[in-house]
Amino acid sequence: MLRLPVELVQLILRHCETPAYFQAAFASRRLFEIASSSRDVILLQLHKTPGHGFKLLRTTELFRILMKRSLEQLDGAEFHTDRKLYQFQNVIDSRASTFEDSIDENALLVFKDNSTVHLVHIGNGILTHEREFKSPGKDIGNVEVLRTAFDGDNGIYVLHRFKPFLDQELDTDHPFVKHALQSHPHGDIFMTYYKLDSLLVRMCAFPDRHDYRPLALSATPGQFAISWQHILNPHDYNVELYTWVDEGEEEDESDREAIEEDLEAGDTNEDAKPKNEASRIRYAAYATSSLAGSDGHDSDDDPFQGRGPAVRLAFNDRGHQLLYHYRAQTLYGSFQRLHAPHQSRPAKPPSANECIVPYSNSLSLRFSIGIPFFGTHESHNLLPGGSCHWQYLAFGIATHRVEKWTVACLLKSEAFPRAQHCHHIFNLGRGRRFDNWQIMARLGGFEESTTSHGSRVAASPLGTRIAVANWKTLRVWALEPHEVIAGNTTGYYSPSWVSDSGLIELRPVVIPLDAVCSQLKFTDKEDELVAITDRGLMYLNIGPSGRGLRLVDRQGLE
Repeated sequence: MLRLPVELVQLILRHCETPAYFQAAFASRRLFEIASSSRDVILLQLHKTPGHGFKLLRTTELFRILMKRSLEQLDGAEFHTDRKLYQFQNVIDSRASTFEDSIDENALLVFKDNSTVHLVHIGNGILTHEREFKSPGKDIGNVEVLRTAFDGDNGIYVLHRFKPFLDQELDTDHPFVKHALQSHPHGDIFMTYYKLDSLLVRMCAFPDRHDYRPLALSATPGQFAISWQHILNPHDYNVELYTWVDEGEEEDESDREAIEEDLEAGDTNEDAKPKNEASRIRYAAYATSSLAGSDGHDSDDDPFQGRGPAVRLAFNDRGHQLLYHYRAQTLYGSFQRLHAPHQSRPAKPPSANECIVPYSNSLSLRFSIGIPFFGTHESHNLLPGGSCHWQYLAFGIATHRVEKWTVACLLKSEAFPRAQHCHHIFNLGRGRRFDNWQIMARLGGFEESTTSHGSRVAASPLGTRIAVANWKTLRVWALEPHEVIAGNTTGYYSPSWVSDSGLIELRPVVIPLDAVCSQLKFTDKEDELVAITDRGLMYLNIGPSGRGLRLVDRQGLE
């Protein structure tokens, strides 16, 4: 293009997409001068770029507006994204490691062949090691960390298999040893519960589960759920809900004195083992509730509806609902309403995450719909008889049953409760309880996963970004959620962004990860993501401040 006449360069810039326009503009000084001074070309590009109307300003100001809008759409992010990979001395166990569900950038990292769990914080591209949790049984047996979870209330759960060293003299006063002497040859499974503001450790055992493997763990204050599968019979699987029974395990004066004595001994002799280690551990009781289970046979009549065992679990709606994720699925496949812990009624079987939604005038599709990531609330009249207006925006996927093509969309549901009955408090988790949904936008370029791994979906805190990680590829869609949920009534999205059926067609940026993504989330910033991958912990800055860096930071954690 450098050798072409100005008129021909302008013609090319006029007909190319906005991302290509800026790629050309910043390729050389001559092209930049042409692109930034060609008023007609800039106006044409502005009309094609999402945004509200603009005044007839000077050409340089219009060019800045166009650049700002382009950056809001993440144009060029595939080139300027900064990617930092944190690698460690040992291989990360991506199944046992986990993120905290809140916007806090905390993670629990587990490494293969290592019983220590590390609590880390990652923000602004900086990894900070906050705390480590060593298994109480690490010196008297083999400990394999199986799953970890946050409970949202400063609690950390570590599910592990313990196999004692029976060929050495054991301290029978140690809480582990009492169970170890009667343990199964394959080892027993234990739960260790840590409270970040206490040195006491709560533990429990699952003596009837030594022939099972835990596939998933999720926790909420006072409760946790585990998905089990029999080691030898893959058709024997179920999900159990466990509720702690309060038996006065809280820290008392004698506990504090024993712990302080241990800490003082550790300060004077680093090699000394705490002589009161057992005093820090409390064996806790729990109540068990069976939520769903197969009959041990390959049957389509089980509560899991032939999907197989749940490989991921997630509490929703402040612990009142449990979501079931199955193999090869991007979104949760079913959900279950949970009763309050004091209620003895059995839980109803899981319900399928399916909603029939009109896709066109002649076609309706069966959508799986995620938990809403954005919502609005309006109070029209707070007087008696007045109403409120709730709107929710969620990510959904549907596959045509005959032609087998898959589409991803953003869908809206709304409600008009009486103002006197409305609490006026946002709880996006409750927004999924509605059955009537309307498609508001389509995510162009979406590709469904073809592996049993499935894809991982994340939304930014303000709802302006939707990210989907499929194996080693990340796709991110930029959006203005207020405009999408309102149906583009202001014309924010130009006709070039609207399909023939009237749907907004969002366009992705595609970013290679060069690592298999197991978990994905945004930080508290709209343009920052973190991912747990098979190569380590990854941080991505997809915003305009990126310079396309590919960094590897080797950490000393092991």
